[in-house]
Amino acid sequence: MAGHDPDGIMIVVVTGPPCGGKSTYVRNNVRLNDIVIDMDTIAMTLEWGSESHAYSPLTRHIARAARNAAVGECLKMMQGERRRTAYIIHTDPPPEIRRTYRAFGARFVDCDPGRDVCLKRLQERPEENRVLVRQLLDDYYARRI
Repeated sequence: MAGHDPDGIMIVVVTGPPCGGKSTYVRNNVRLNDIVIDMDTIAMTLEWGSESHAYSPLTRHIARAARNAAVGECLKMMQGERRRTAYIIHTDPPPEIRRTYRAFGARFVDCDPGRDVCLKRLQERPEENRVLVRQLLDDYYARRI
């Protein structure tokens, strides 16, 4: 059954670079009534008329705060939950956040098809968003050298 973890782990943290396929992974595994926390979706909801990752820096800031609050509540509320899975899309959580996720029993799924694939997928993003996403991609891979 897609979305249900046979090991009973009901929090799945999906990591990977921008354009790495995190949202696609979740879309392919989520079930009805599962929880999905995704900063991009939150931002596009906050900024009326925003399309596919093309939202303002102010919206990004507010969405990040909303996402962090949602993650905190999710980690607390999902304890003992066995009927649904929570997917948290988090590009590159720092070590202290990874420890927190692990303390709550989360499983990690890394979606990283490689830099070249991500750069190719970047071309499908809105033009006004490409410079920022390219910088995020460069930063992501620079931390892995």
